[in-house]
Amino acid sequence: MRADELWVESYQGEVLGEALFGLLAQRESDPEHRRHLEELTLLERATKQLAEPLFERRALDRGDSAASVSLAAAMVDGTTAFVWDEFLRALLPVTTEFLAKYHELVDLASDDDERAIAEAYVAHEVALATWARRSLGEEAGEPLELILALPHVARHAGADAARFEQPR
Repeated sequence: MRADELWVESYQGEVLGEALFGLLAQRESDPEHRRHLEELTLLERATKQLAEPLFERRALDRGDSAASVSLAAAMVDGTTAFVWDEFLRALLPVTTEFLAKYHELVDLASDDDERAIAEAYVAHEVALATWARRSLGEEAGEPLELILALPHVARHAGADAARFEQPR
């Protein structure tokens, strides 16, 4: 079934993205770039988690997350000279590829709940591509604006912030 395979591939793309951005953030010395990578890590985690109820409901195996994390680690370890603008440019074709997959998930949705998750995946990928273009100066606007405006990211960010608040 095409939809099942596509959901697993999409979910694993988020697993890979979360690990990749997180590992890059740990290595990044520029505070602004590190902040952006941390927000991208949150974006990938929050988007991945959106599909988890769908996997439960459909009794789907999520795929090999350990392999996706290992691939991300190998990608980061294989990077000798990390150049920010090259990274941004390399990310754009990946967003185009995943955007096509996410649009297909919208078309294949079996109900409104599934369609809403697929549409959130589309919005996530649009926001990621916009972030890269804005960070490159190819588009006007604050790079993280669309990412931070996504409801599932804002909810996740709020939960993370509340977790770290100290009682008074």
